[in-house]
Amino acid sequence: MMNNNNGNPLDQMRGLGNMNEGLRRMFGPQFLQNVMKQLPMAELNKLQAMPDWQGLFGGQGLHGTDVMHDSQFPRIDIYQTRQEVVAIIEVPGLESANDVKVDVQPEELTVSGSLAGRFLNFAKDRFHLDERFRGSFERSVTLPHRVRQQQARAQYKNGLLEVRMIKDTRKGPKRRGHSVPITF
Repeated sequence: MMNNNNGNPLDQMRGLGNMNEGLRRMFGPQFLQNVMKQLPMAELNKLQAMPDWQGLFGGQGLHGTDVMHDSQFPRIDIYQTRQEVVAIIEVPGLESANDVKVDVQPEELTVSGSLAGRFLNFAKDRFHLDERFRGSFERSVTLPHRVRQQQARAQYKNGLLEVRMIKDTRKGPKRRGHSVPITF
């Protein structure tokens, strides 16, 4: 690779975009996707935050790669109030409560479901950028405080699933999980 970076250290990496198509021809269409899944998430997040990320791949981004490992989807924020633990779960594209399931254990939250891919009738080579998650997902996270799973409630609005769980300060044996009904 020639060094004509003109003061921009990213210029040397632009050649990756030219190599992208050659790698796909030699190793198959899933090559880059498989490589990306092997990289640690921390490193991918650093790359994605770079100002010229799209330029590294000839203006196509990762074209068809899933930069989030399956274990990282959906993205979840959790915060606490004095009486509740609240999870905000990013799952755009749900159409009904049948598309997602929320299970609450005293110390764990699990969300699972499936996102249908719109525009599936387009060939992959028609996409300029293909980053959205499609398919089945499941993610479990440890809660920061024990909760009363029977009193959990969930609401989906504008692509966000909010799960509100009452903190449990009682002592006693662990109880079985509880499937939470979701209001749409």
